[in-house]
Amino acid sequence: MGIDRFTTYTVHIQHGQGIAIGDGAQVIQHVASPALAASTPPAVTVTLLTRVVPTATCHHLDAAAFPLVTAGLDNTGHGCQDADVRITAVIEGYSDTATASAAVPAGERTQVTLLPLLRPAAVASLNEIRPATLRIVVEQTASVARGLYDRTERIHLHARDTALLALQAPDGSIVDLADYLAAWVTPRRPEIERLLRAAAERHPDRRFVGYQGAASLAQGAAVVREQARAIFAGLKEDAGLVYVNSPLSLGAEAGQIAQRVRLPSESLAAGGSANCLDGAVLFASLLELTAVDTLLVIVPGHAFAGWRVWQGIDRYEFVETTLIGYADFDAAQASAQASHDDALMRGYFKRGLFDPAGFARVVDVTACREKGIHPLE
Repeated sequence: MGIDRFTTYTVHIQHGQGIAIGDGAQVIQHVASPALAASTPPAVTVTLLTRVVPTATCHHLDAAAFPLVTAGLDNTGHGCQDADVRITAVIEGYSDTATASAAVPAGERTQVTLLPLLRPAAVASLNEIRPATLRIVVEQTASVARGLYDRTERIHLHARDTALLALQAPDGSIVDLADYLAAWVTPRRPEIERLLRAAAERHPDRRFVGYQGAASLAQGAAVVREQARAIFAGLKEDAGLVYVNSPLSLGAEAGQIAQRVRLPSESLAAGGSANCLDGAVLFASLLELTAVDTLLVIVPGHAFAGWRVWQGIDRYEFVETTLIGYADFDAAQASAQASHDDALMRGYFKRGLFDPAGFARVVDVTACREKGIHPLE
């Protein structure tokens, strides 16, 4: 059957676009409703906090701490009406869909932030940075229903062994994520528990008591130090910990400060080879299992472990894990203390995370646990 070239076909038109069918066909716009014709839709602007997303610690974050997607809704246009809006975001193949709703009265503006929750099984095998697709959809659900925004963005996912310590937001502000390094301190892993039991045999009392058994601060510091000494010996003799010269590289690239770091179980599985940060999180994992308040210290190009000398006391001692293979505990303590004092004297602890002259940070693992930064699985 032929098509009469003068036949008129009616199609639905959205946003001023339609499809003409047939030679010489006309397109006639039908108004869905008087409300749709009379109202101006909210204007939508979408910005991303970053295009490179952490995978190891993303489940510790929420949209308030890490607003990956920010949707700005501007309902101040001529002829606008009160609007209810739904926003969704999903990293296709890797996350659940994050959804948020907002009521935007006529004449007002608002912002909505979203962070899709990554699926652990989907990102568990990410050994290198990988591209992904982020889809963002904004729909008006009342007073009329219509699509406002539907786009995909190309992003990248960090490898699972990458710790993202800081990033620069599009507005120039800095998002400090250094505390999330505490997630790599994993005391309840079976490998750590077995190693701590072996280390207990190297303690004079053949046990770990945490913050117990002291009548004075000096005695308490000695009690904790003796436990750290036994852990040091256990890593030397039982785990055969060996320093691998893989310098810490915390430079800022593309608005991010990131570092590859092994989980303690991975360092032990690799025969005890570890760089400075690997060794620090391994030592901290063992020490946290004794119920001692543990620290990770980052200075320019280096990292080491430490602890609070007694519960509730703001005094600390440190240990250099890179010396475990060939020096004694006292020498390792002296080296770490010298590194800390040098960073303090140079003012590194007061500098910003992107300071080109370098920076230093102390990650208080116990305080991080209270903030909900739990060990990685």
